[in-house]
Amino acid sequence: MLALIIALLAVAIPAVAVAGQGHDRRGHHKRHHRPHRQAVAGPLRDANVKKVNAPAVHGKGGGVDPGDDYPARWKGPAQDSIIDQWGMYNRECTSFVAWALHSRNGFQMPFHFNANRWGPAAANRGFTVNSNPSVGSVAWSNGGVFGHVAYVVAVNGGNVTVEEYNFIVRGAYDKRVVSASAFTGFIHFKDLPPEPTPPPSPSTTSPTSPTTVPPANPAPSTTYAETTGGVAHTWTNYINAGGTQGPSIPSNATVAISCALTGFRVEDGNTWWYRIASSPWNDAFYVSADAFYNNGQTSGSLIGTPFVDPAVRTC
Repeated sequence: MLALIIALLAVAIPAVAVAGQGHDRRGHHKRHHRPHRQAVAGPLRDANVKKVNAPAVHGKGGGVDPGDDYPARWKGPAQDSIIDQWGMYNRECTSFVAWALHSRNGFQMPFHFNANRWGPAAANRGFTVNSNPSVGSVAWSNGGVFGHVAYVVAVNGGNVTVEEYNFIVRGAYDKRVVSASAFTGFIHFKDLPPEPTPPPSPSTTSPTSPTTVPPANPAPSTTYAETTGGVAHTWTNYINAGGTQGPSIPSNATVAISCALTGFRVEDGNTWWYRIASSPWNDAFYVSADAFYNNGQTSGSLIGTPFVDPAVRTC
């Protein structure tokens, strides 16, 4: 009888020792990661982690596709250890997309939900949610426990190029090309405008010289008043932002603009330039149009303002 009891205990003890652990078909131990919420549930004041605000963004952001520009103040700490100013946990997909919308589109998230609720929450607030991707829109999926969101940087036929966090690499950045149909839909909070058509190559001088300025049309009789949001530098050559540098335009100064044309692509992705009619520039100097509010404003931040005023005629 004693021998029978010992034999039964020998069988039972290993079974108790591994209770609650997962193993694959070969008996290897598996570690299961419980999904973490992507956003704070309830008011931000009730969050049990520290809130760290985004760094200030000057100008109009870093362009549509600057790569992993997620701020170090969120990237450095352990994942889910802090929240951003919109109520998203750091190094989650929702926080990265909220940052991209802030820094590139000049848009501030109006809610803090897990990704699977973004589509309905956006639609309820009057934003367009459909199956048509566009640059600067949010690719949204309601699959899985909490869903997923990514930022659209390019559209090519039926495929989209997206940037995201916490998808391929846990708590980290990746960029991938995927079928648009892989997402539940696309949220259009404040899409980026299409890139303007590049100017034709100069034809009046040597075609091998990329720094030659094409001949300008005669100065129009109508001019347009535009106000700068910061100090703006002027040049005689809008093709390469070079040639002879003219007098700078002070911040919050209003000048007369003759017309707009496309040229050198500046850091934030803008290619629109203005020809300045006012003295002392006298239609001989050009300035990047993104230095202006372009919407009638005369003060405040440039974030979210258009690259060019559509009312200004093309040169």
